Amino acid sequence: MNMNSAYLAAILAFSMWGLFPIYWKFFPEIKAWDLFAHRLVWSFLTLILILKYKGQLNSLKKIWVNKRTRYMLMISAILISTNWLLYIYAISINQILEASMGYFLNPLINVFLGWLLLKEKIRRGQWPAILLGIGAVIMIGFQSGITHFPWIALTLSLTFATYGLIRKLAHVGSLEGLAFETTFILLPTLIIWMFRPENPMTIFTVLPSWKIFILSLAGLITCAPLILFAYGAKRLPFGTLGFFGYLSPILKFVCGWLIFKEELGQDRIQAFILIWLALVWYSAESILNRSKKIN
Repeated sequence: MNMNSAYLAAILAFSMWGLFPIYWKFFPEIKAWDLFAHRLVWSFLTLILILKYKGQLNSLKKIWVNKRTRYMLMISAILISTNWLLYIYAISINQILEASMGYFLNPLINVFLGWLLLKEKIRRGQWPAILLGIGAVIMIGFQSGITHFPWIALTLSLTFATYGLIRKLAHVGSLEGLAFETTFILLPTLIIWMFRPENPMTIFTVLPSWKIFILSLAGLITCAPLILFAYGAKRLPFGTLGFFGYLSPILKFVCGWLIFKEELGQDRIQAFILIWLALVWYSAESILNRSKKIN
């Protein structure tokens, strides 16, 4: 029963992450920065309430007094905030397809960063997948020119991969870590928000009440897949979890292409084909390597 619920939790988590573009598209009246700030504020409030309910508010103090953990989570806070802001910006300018490209690249970037920074070995059979992913980015740069280079995809994948790397090394629970990150980044965000020409409170006069209610759910929508993911991650093999992870960029791709009718140019099609080939190669190599170890 636990395994079945773990499978369901993982599928729901990655599906929610993949369908996020639909949620953010509900608010065309709001600029990317304001949506990001709302997401941060509501996430902060939701996380604090969850930790209060679980009796774990003291965990924020424990993180603060540990110098190494504190500084690591300050860096991870900047990375995840950059990722959130850029992701919402990509959706607002109709670049969901490019955002999905970034998350398709993420598993390959993870392996590369592990090799570069953690001295983890890259198996000979994994290199073709990594080189195919790099080739896709270079190809699209040559074909599109510097103005249409996939900066959004590359920045999203790099910030998220580096964020994951730091969080792996920090050894902090997912909810406590995210609560500390949102707390750290909240004050500078509010200060910038207050000095922007648009008054942040005008949102409540522009939006109908039902949209204000949906916007207030941003914190719950941010935290729910994280809780589901944490539940599934504790009970499922890492390889299975990685396989489910492809659900998120696939659904983002579907959102951009089929739901919001973004143009899929020839250069983008070729890049996606290379990336998908890389992921198929990487997945097949991982499965073969695990089967050899079992045998």
